Amino acid sequence: MNYKEAKAYINKISKYGSVLGLKSITTLLKTLNNPHKELKVVHIAGTNGKGSTVEFLKNIFMEAGYKAGTYCSPAVFDEDEIIQINGKNIGQEDLADIITLIKDKSDMILETYGFHPTCFEIETAMAFEYFRRKQCDIVFVECGMGGKSDATNVFEEVLCSVITGISLDHTAFLGDNLEEIAEIKAGIIKKHCPVVAAKQNEKVLQVIKNTAVQKEAPLIKAGVAQINIQDGKNHITYPAVNGKTYEADIQMLGTYQAMNVAAAVETALCLQKRGYKIEQFIEKGLSKAKWKGRMEIISDNPLFIIDGAHNPGAVSELRDSIEFYFTNKRITFIMGVLADKDFEQEAAIIAHRAENIITVTPDNARAFDGRKLAEILSRYNRNTKYAQSITEAVTSGKDDVRKGKTDMIIAFGTLSHLKDIKQAVKAGRRD
Repeated sequence: MNYKEAKAYINKISKYGSVLGLKSITTLLKTLNNPHKELKVVHIAGTNGKGSTVEFLKNIFMEAGYKAGTYCSPAVFDEDEIIQINGKNIGQEDLADIITLIKDKSDMILETYGFHPTCFEIETAMAFEYFRRKQCDIVFVECGMGGKSDATNVFEEVLCSVITGISLDHTAFLGDNLEEIAEIKAGIIKKHCPVVAAKQNEKVLQVIKNTAVQKEAPLIKAGVAQINIQDGKNHITYPAVNGKTYEADIQMLGTYQAMNVAAAVETALCLQKRGYKIEQFIEKGLSKAKWKGRMEIISDNPLFIIDGAHNPGAVSELRDSIEFYFTNKRITFIMGVLADKDFEQEAAIIAHRAENIITVTPDNARAFDGRKLAEILSRYNRNTKYAQSITEAVTSGKDDVRKGKTDMIIAFGTLSHLKDIKQAVKAGRRD
């Protein structure tokens, strides 16, 4: 297959949906001679903060001269961005070649065993095979959903497990309370392999502690960094468990980065003990990190920010970030959500902080009707209206600023519509 044919095949197999469990992925990996067993892996689980933590770590390792692979999903701006080495997407020829191989193996599995690997399992296997071929020095693998039964959880041992912030999300699959979700996330902890836990709810931390004890895994509890605005710069300070304080001006906005920076620093120090010479590159790596779609400024005039907040925990963090960075700003929100999210709770958390709210229906099969979302939000903020398209929403938000009704725009609610919003803002600048 060529690249176009390989992408068409990936889209076609998306019909198999998402299935938790390791039978299918382990079968597929075995037919590929188990590429994951040749990788040096840091495995990351959590509800929020996984991508940012990986971004900090990737840049630390890049600054130190290592070849760092990253596997993070879902894709937001480019379908191939989920698999990268040193920040560059998997090449089209590599993708086509590996998918051709995987298709043959998947067809054989279907014929022999009667089941077919899912799209996520195939992408996971592709990532592991790609990293093996390119001989990465280290690979950062982000769980797709959950942990214990996630398709990425196939490693017998890892350099380090990392558990970022845990909150309610995917409750239909993971459980409807924090302890149940934490137990599933903690399923990535491996026997005798160190685990770094971001600052957590005490009940959540206890679940992680219990699992670490059962697995005889050394537990490193990260603290929280301090963020200050100094000379217009986003300055972060973190006193690590090694007794040294790390400081950097970071490009990634968001008060929640205080937890992610701490988790990244402690993970880096853990990996230093595993033989990587990176401690002296921590501060520079933190300063170089960028993460698209997380408190990302996509326009200065008007000030327009997009954020991937898509569950109550992330929306709470967005609200706190607004209070920290934009205390006295009048804001227009653009909000679109997926139907399987707790948008009622999200509305209660953040709707009051907006001057105006514009709702949209994201271009996603799981989208929640923007009209119905407007009805819900209007209970908390009567200045809410529905826009029939992303372009209409962006135009309306800009009009609010132009007419002096608000000072800025923030779009959030689901990762799946951030690309469309960014394109609409870009198109509007050309008009």
